Amino acid sequence: MKKTLIALAALTVTGAFAQSAVTIYGRAHVAYDFTYQTTGSVAGAAGDLKNRRRVSDDSSRIGFRISEDLGGGLRAFSVIETGVNIDTATNNGQSGSANSGSGYFGTREAHVGIGNNTAEVRLGRQNVFWGNGPIEDVGANRISGGVGSAFSAASSGWLAVPSARQDNTLKLFGGSALGGFAGSEVWIAHPVPAESTAAGADVKAAAQGATVRYVMGPFAVQYDYAVSKNTANSLTDATNATNTGAKLGLAYTYAPGSKVYVNNTVLSREYSLAASNTAALSVSSAGVLGTTGQREQSSNQVGVQHRMGKLELHGQYVTQGNVKGYNNVTLADSGAKAYTVAARYELSNRTALTTSYNVLTNGAANNINMSGGGQSSVSALIAGTDLKVLRASIQHQF
Repeated sequence: MKKTLIALAALTVTGAFAQSAVTIYGRAHVAYDFTYQTTGSVAGAAGDLKNRRRVSDDSSRIGFRISEDLGGGLRAFSVIETGVNIDTATNNGQSGSANSGSGYFGTREAHVGIGNNTAEVRLGRQNVFWGNGPIEDVGANRISGGVGSAFSAASSGWLAVPSARQDNTLKLFGGSALGGFAGSEVWIAHPVPAESTAAGADVKAAAQGATVRYVMGPFAVQYDYAVSKNTANSLTDATNATNTGAKLGLAYTYAPGSKVYVNNTVLSREYSLAASNTAALSVSSAGVLGTTGQREQSSNQVGVQHRMGKLELHGQYVTQGNVKGYNNVTLADSGAKAYTVAARYELSNRTALTTSYNVLTNGAANNINMSGGGQSSVSALIAGTDLKVLRASIQHQF
């Protein structure tokens, strides 16, 4: 149960804040991996990890929601949500690499805004594109694990999503007065602050996108589009790339807490320099794809969530096609397949036990990895590596 505190009493502030309210919320979610195993790497033993065990945080967080009634239906608000790794008390995942969603205040989402039931204007670090809203709610939200987010997150094989948790974002968010379209949004971001560039340099980095959500009875539709232009702010055409992503999801809720859903994701990259676009796509002996070359890759997901009292069952299956390069030339064996079977049992409205089995099979020229939903802590894979994870977790909401 979320604990709501009146700011005057909780924070002993002045009477000017008498109408403000602060809600403290969060999640503690930690998993134990009985088996974490990678096999089949084209590089042999360097990519093989046999039957590892680990304890890993799965997107634990603490957050604050602040709201003030301004009268006439208008309100001011802020959200400050911070990721917490309660397995190590650092901002590093199990691979030893830093997790950008934890370790600093406001790492998950931090914005301030003003609005009413029709629309809100939000400014700050915000989630965009990669979430599936009413279509799919698995990963760290419902279970520990889930392969769906691996194909629409920041490490989706040889193509990254254009944006995920985006800094410096201005967003227009649709409120409840929009009915079935509530939750739709348009946004624009400036990933590289002007002050961080050399004097006189042109700040070219920019990102923008939109999400259209529509829910009518048991049916839900969500379409996402985003484009990220030159996020490294490079002034060199050979490295000046534009990443674009589009997602379309459909869901049908056939009983309370039970649904079937499908998702299609298409990711692409194009360079400003023609010679960079026409570069051939090939994977080196170290399992690294060439740094340039126009490319596109798509994936399709089907899933089911079935509720039986306190027990919730999940199943997912995803296929990813081969990478297409310039003039639709295909890179052989660069696709992937994955599936998840999982269960969640609720001990109370706040506490649940979960278990999942995840299998991800890469083609010889792909290295897609588990990501999102707390899975970004796993080490980078070598091309051709298959991944299996059997895990159980304890999740507590507050």
